[in-house]
Amino acid sequence: ANLWNTLAKQRDTPGLSHKEEVRRLLRRTVELIGSCEARNLSTIAHGLAKCRLVGFDVETSALFAAVAEAAVRGGLGGFNPQGLSNTAWAFATAGQPAPALLDAIAVAAVPRLREFNPQGLSNTAWAFTTADHAAPALLDAIAAAAVLRLREFKPQELSNTAWAFATAGHAAPALLDAIATEAAPRLRKFNPQNLAITAWAFATASRAAPALLDAIATEAVRSGLRDFNAQDLANTVWAFATAGHAALTLLDAIATAAVPRLREFNPQELANTAWAFATAGHAAPA
Repeated sequence: ANLWNTLAKQRDTPGLSHKEEVRRLLRRTVELIGSCEARNLSTIAHGLAKCRLVGFDVETSALFAAVAEAAVRGGLGGFNPQGLSNTAWAFATAGQPAPALLDAIAVAAVPRLREFNPQGLSNTAWAFTTADHAAPALLDAIAAAAVLRLREFKPQELSNTAWAFATAGHAAPALLDAIATEAAPRLRKFNPQNLAITAWAFATASRAAPALLDAIATEAVRSGLRDFNAQDLANTVWAFATAGHAALTLLDAIATAAVPRLREFNPQELANTAWAFATAGHAAPA
């Protein structure tokens, strides 16, 4: 477990120059899973997901499956809040299906959410949504717990939480309203992706937040959109058009920023951007 934790912290992805060693490590870890405690299982899954190994699909899937089986068999009683959150995050990040494990994590997490830190709350919501695993009772409980602690949330945690609930289609009006109130005065600390995701989430959830969108527009224009990538630009303009929220200066700025970079847009981003300007009835400067 400690070795996987160490590998996860390395800048270079292991496996390219030590292929056989990595394969043996994966297989040996599977063999030892039965002797692992809850903390070790969580550490292995988290480290494995962060390694993002390429070319070891069979071995990686086998190890994730072994972790999931061992965790469920053990009942998750030994997992602390961080372990629950990190394990859910790991399987979602790696795209490894584990419905029985996620069901067990949801049941184990709900009565303990007061022990979760903001990152744990946000990552757990993100993980279940990313894994497309329905857990309405868990999301309801996360919403209730998060509302009380949003002042402790970092910008990425605010935006990711809004994204998770919007993408899951899980209604949480009190949470979204509280996020809007908390985020608006802190937008200078949001990076471009955080700004775009937050706007996108409120538009997707059809939750009106005019003061928040005004503040996002102001901050985006102030920044000059310099660090917005194609996806950020497309998501932002789509969000404002979908929400029916007028932001003429922002749309002009997005058009100016996007035109010389259109080759960076994928087809969906091009289509969404064109749709947004048409829907907003906004003539974009050439």
